[in-house]
Amino acid sequence: NLSSLSFRVRLSFYSPSEIMKSTLFTCSLSSLGLLSLGLFAVGYAPAASAVALTVVADGLSNPRGLSFGPDGSLYVSEPGIGGNGNCQPSPSTLFQPICAGNSGSYLKIAPDGTRTTLFDGFQSMAEQPSGNQGAGLQDLKFDSSGNAYVLTGFAGYPGNRDLELNQLGEQAIIPPGQLATFPPSPPEQVLNTPNLAKLFRADLESGELTPIFDFGQYEITQNPDKGDIVTNPYALNISGDRAFVTDAGGNSVYSIKLDGSEVDVVALPENVISNPQLPPLPPGQEIPPGLVDIVSAPGEPLALSVQSVPTGNAVGPDGALYVGEYSGFPYQEASSRIFRIGESGMPEIFADGFTQITDLTFDQQGNLLVLQFSDASQAQSPDITGLPGSLIRLAPDGTRTTLLAGGEGLVSAAGVAVSPEGEVFVTNQAVGSGLGQVLRVDRVRAGAEPVPEPITGLSLSALLGGAWLKRKQRKQQEQQAQQA
Repeated sequence: NLSSLSFRVRLSFYSPSEIMKSTLFTCSLSSLGLLSLGLFAVGYAPAASAVALTVVADGLSNPRGLSFGPDGSLYVSEPGIGGNGNCQPSPSTLFQPICAGNSGSYLKIAPDGTRTTLFDGFQSMAEQPSGNQGAGLQDLKFDSSGNAYVLTGFAGYPGNRDLELNQLGEQAIIPPGQLATFPPSPPEQVLNTPNLAKLFRADLESGELTPIFDFGQYEITQNPDKGDIVTNPYALNISGDRAFVTDAGGNSVYSIKLDGSEVDVVALPENVISNPQLPPLPPGQEIPPGLVDIVSAPGEPLALSVQSVPTGNAVGPDGALYVGEYSGFPYQEASSRIFRIGESGMPEIFADGFTQITDLTFDQQGNLLVLQFSDASQAQSPDITGLPGSLIRLAPDGTRTTLLAGGEGLVSAAGVAVSPEGEVFVTNQAVGSGLGQVLRVDRVRAGAEPVPEPITGLSLSALLGGAWLKRKQRKQQEQQAQQA
């Protein structure tokens, strides 16, 4: 669901020291107090030679997040196709308007196959008349007590959402580049979508939603990444008494207590892209002003600083949060990173070399599953509804295996989840009205010969973190045994 992404490249210049942070070899202190070295290595991974996919559901509109409830039911978000309400220019659509309506919903598939629609007619925004790139119901997760929580997206300047935020935004300092490309709407043209860009506690029986946190309000008053005032909450995960949310529009990661009493937020760093592949333009047409931020000096090879655009997040076996990024325009191939946020609360590059990550999750063996919307830059294609994507498994030792490669069934995919039985499910064809699917990965058969795949930017502290955690747990168990 690309409406969840902020594609505008931030209008700011990096100092030479900041540019050095984006080179292949990095050095920083990890949350474990270890020296973390960005590495380039080669891992040998079995090649996926045959895959069987089963369509679990189809006819969905812009499907995004999917998750499993305590009873084993599968929940699939449909942000919807917007409607004929007021519109706003969105950085998610390269400033094309997305318009409001009431077309969002959730699909619940019970273990016996029974299907139920939840939150039918929820607030939604999308391009018109295509209904592409819907924003609305984004994600749904459960805490350890079985309570449900719902996250909603937005894809734009939050002051356009409703009159309350429109008035609050009058006090905000909006960057000149944003004023030139997607300025605030006047009060009479607000979208009247007050339930978007929020985290709720949800009663799935009654449909009642209790607000916990307002990302739109926070973006206007705090603007964590200090750039354009944009919000688009994308993915939600629950661990303990905390909700972890990635805001693709605000380039930030939130940790929110489930009662709303405490909020921590960290902005993700931009990425410097050398020799970017810019899309071909028709004769006489130019890239919109402010869309790219050139950080190279005149006469040097072109280098751009692009936003992170964080998308999927997952809590790892080590207790750290892992965050994937889509990356901003021009969506350079092999430039997307995965960050690890540990005890220090600061993001560190865990792995890189991916392309347009839309989601990630851990399987029951501790492998990180990484979903790529497309294996090639979407800027090179006029139609983003059918781009070949892939599913990659990143093992604890850093070995990468492509489980589903481009052309093997994944098309513009957006969400991935693992069932209680260990099966993998994906939301496929996630852009468009009625095109979307939920696929189950029934079988991945490995090839006979190992195939080397590059492992770039995998931090040494992350590789050692699992062993460190196990030693710590064993020590705690020994101390408890002695006390007993």
